[in-house]
Amino acid sequence: MTTAPPEQSTQTQIKPELSNLVEGLIQIDASDTARLFYDEFEGKGFYSTNKSGDLIALIIRSNTKNIQPLEHCTKLKELYLESPDLEEIPDYIFKLKSLTRLHITGSRISNIPQEIKNLANLKYLNFESNSIKCIPESFSELLNIEVLTLSNNSLSEFPTSILKSKNSRILRLDLDHNKIKNIPEEIEKLSHLKFLTLSQNQIKELPASLSNLKELIALSLDHNEISEVGNSLKGIPSLFHLTLSNNNLKNLKGKLPDVRAILELHGNDLTIPDPSFHELTPSEKIEVLNNFDEFTLKPLKQAKILVVGDERVGKTSIINRLLGNPHNENQTSTQGIDISELTFNDYTANIWDFAGQELTHQTHQFFLTERSLYIYVLDAQKEDNQARDLHWLNTIKSYSADSPIIVVANHSDQNSNYQFDLQRYQGDFNIVQVISTSACNLNTLPEEVKNKIGNSIERLTSEISNQLPKLNGINRLLPESWHKVKESIELYKKTENIIAKDIYDSECQRQGIGAKPLQTALLKILNSIGTVVAYPNDFRLKLTQILKPEWVTNAVYKIVRSPSSTPGVYSEDLISSILDDDYTLIQQQWLIDLLIKFELGFRLQHNNDLLIPMRLPSVTPEYNRNSYSKGLNIRFNYHRKGLLKSNTLPQLIVRMHNYVDEKTSKYWRSGIFVSHKDCKGIITADEHNQSIEVNLTTRDENARNLLQWIRSNIEAIEKAQINANRDKAKPYNEEIALFDETYSQVVGYVNYDRIERAFIKEKDSISLEVINPESGEFEDIDYNVPTLLGQYKRTNDSKLGPHYILVFLTRTLLRFTEFRAKIINEMEDDINDRLKESLNSNGILVSDQSRGGFSGSGKGSGERDLVILNEYGQQEAIIEAMVLTNANKKTISKHYDKLINNYNTHGNPADYLITYAKVKNLNHLWRQYKKHLDLDRDMTSDFADKTNIKIGKSVIKIDDTEQTRHIFHIMVNFGVPPES
Repeated sequence: MTTAPPEQSTQTQIKPELSNLVEGLIQIDASDTARLFYDEFEGKGFYSTNKSGDLIALIIRSNTKNIQPLEHCTKLKELYLESPDLEEIPDYIFKLKSLTRLHITGSRISNIPQEIKNLANLKYLNFESNSIKCIPESFSELLNIEVLTLSNNSLSEFPTSILKSKNSRILRLDLDHNKIKNIPEEIEKLSHLKFLTLSQNQIKELPASLSNLKELIALSLDHNEISEVGNSLKGIPSLFHLTLSNNNLKNLKGKLPDVRAILELHGNDLTIPDPSFHELTPSEKIEVLNNFDEFTLKPLKQAKILVVGDERVGKTSIINRLLGNPHNENQTSTQGIDISELTFNDYTANIWDFAGQELTHQTHQFFLTERSLYIYVLDAQKEDNQARDLHWLNTIKSYSADSPIIVVANHSDQNSNYQFDLQRYQGDFNIVQVISTSACNLNTLPEEVKNKIGNSIERLTSEISNQLPKLNGINRLLPESWHKVKESIELYKKTENIIAKDIYDSECQRQGIGAKPLQTALLKILNSIGTVVAYPNDFRLKLTQILKPEWVTNAVYKIVRSPSSTPGVYSEDLISSILDDDYTLIQQQWLIDLLIKFELGFRLQHNNDLLIPMRLPSVTPEYNRNSYSKGLNIRFNYHRKGLLKSNTLPQLIVRMHNYVDEKTSKYWRSGIFVSHKDCKGIITADEHNQSIEVNLTTRDENARNLLQWIRSNIEAIEKAQINANRDKAKPYNEEIALFDETYSQVVGYVNYDRIERAFIKEKDSISLEVINPESGEFEDIDYNVPTLLGQYKRTNDSKLGPHYILVFLTRTLLRFTEFRAKIINEMEDDINDRLKESLNSNGILVSDQSRGGFSGSGKGSGERDLVILNEYGQQEAIIEAMVLTNANKKTISKHYDKLINNYNTHGNPADYLITYAKVKNLNHLWRQYKKHLDLDRDMTSDFADKTNIKIGKSVIKIDDTEQTRHIFHIMVNFGVPPES
């Protein structure tokens, strides 16, 4: 909640006899929605009056002892009471016959009197978080109730009195967090019900009559004791949202209705092929459940063990000892990946030995998977290295957050006193054991070492045997036909390096696995245990599945280790000559696509050659440093926050190559020259000082846009480190460089967020501590806040209305079309970042990914793209965005429905649905779009540019009132992406 706005003097004074009732409360305008203030603002309470001074809305928190004057408030329409001291509903409340909304929450009420029937005009009734045990019979006489909330009470029975109404209008019924055991058959009488929440109860059975609720949209039954649903759900025609998680369900074959958006089934005893089942769409889940129980089931009992660590720490030697081989002192380093198979009790493991050379680290991402056992090997002879440990532990966690990790301190025979600092990492990483080892043969070790580390290989074997049965999914039951497909693939693997997807599909069909979701689920399992390496979600890469990972790594290492006439640049002819006849032309193209997918390289636009930044020269070219000092200068400082890895800048070069400054030396291994319009820039990485420096030549919107794209790309690259932090903190501080008066020397840095906060608080200047370059002493200097941020502008909030926002959005998106060649391949989030920066820098405050309502995406409760805020930090409007390459009705409806049904819990007067179109014919797409959504008005003619942008409006009526809400539709076209 936020601080309440100040009282306004223009409002009508309340009648004198009611003044004591509202003492200490804040008056709000009669046109404001009281519910908004109840939800959003702290404080004792609020009230509003009509023109005659009668109380029409009242919100009171905490102190409800002196509210008897309420009996005189005959015009009161909305009443909100929230107080832990309130134990019963005062009699005089039942005299307020004009009430349409009554909320008494967070109190200790245990009984609702029969007199509740007197409030015949009630539409919204909320008794959430009380101690109510039953509902009076007189509820049946409340004929106008549309929303009834009785969540978090002590109800042991379903409130049957609401079923006795002769003309029930209930649209939403919330009964979650009670002790209800049964749902009566008579529930079918709530024929207009759209939302029903019965989560967190003790329900064991569902009545068949549930299927007669033909208008039901959302049904929540999670966290109950339901073991069978029968035909109770099958007949519901229009469910968007069905939650059955955490029950006792075992079989749902043929028992689920069509669910359009969200189907949650976690935490049941259902037989499913793989945890990835929960990532499928509702229709795919239903298809799997309808087919899966037709098979004979056998446990999998197979997994993948991945052994990672730096070069020459003894990974291969440890694996050889696990395999029962004697230690080889002349063991050579692994050059790519070696795979061995070993049985631990009844479990089979594919042990993957990864090369430790720095050049190979970026290729590990091809093969790291979830639900695997990881062994991190370090060298006990070397001093404790937190950066090294964090690199490997973060890498593991980013690909498999829940997988167990065994830390092996090898060469402990050379340093038996080494101790891994388990306390430092245990809270953030799933480290299950630390074992001091020596790969040397036991009989060659001195007695003193034997006594300290014992038979370390035997202990490691024992720990692996202990951990494998605990792996998520290793004991999963799979159909016998799935095992047969796996065996066929393993047989195929003996003679082939790869298998085409059509061959895999044919084998699945032969074994009776025809459904595509089932084929994909099996492929993911085969990938997780190491039978194949597959990318089922990538349009191009999914056409080929890798049977032997060495086939990939050998090719990649051949390419990146081979010299080229232009360092870092590889033509297709050069790649063909490097790979000889071992790879067909189609396979070579697949490998290039793989390098591009994992951001190891990109194609040059002028000749289609492949550029691999990690093979660029490491020498920084000469350039005029002063020319890059007078604009925005930002440092991403990783020191003591995270780890700047050697591949971060090469990956940033791949992501930013569309912004390269063609009039410069372009790029080198640790840097890139960039440009956007008249703003030039240089990005450099300093591994020694653990920082990335960004120096731009201007302080204007072009610089701000360029900085925003750099910022969002670095954040995307560091997603692994961000996800590894419990608080999702970035692994760096973003700091603004402070220069001396001549812009020749950096005299300090200040946190970027601190300056943004100062701007939001409307501070024009801020005092910052810097070093005097002449004396070397610290001194305080005043800096201009907008200048530090790149000439941020301020806007007058009185202008911030729907039309102002619409005009600004339209102009901004039209400007974006001027550099469509750069935007055309960007994702929705990237374009949203551009838009957010443009709005913020022009004084329109924007936050992103706010939450409220339930989400149509299934990702959480109501994720929104962008939220425009007013001067109180309160929501002004929502911007929902999508990318369209065709008139996909499902995508359009999904985003539109999310915007109008899920997000707007604050009564916005207008919201905005933006389409980033990537099509040849914008007019055709716009016609289809308008037809599908039946827009009320096409406003395109009001704007000059009709070629690149289209604008329309929908008008939505709110809750059967005279109020309306406008949805403005903006469609901007960036053209068609070029074919790769």
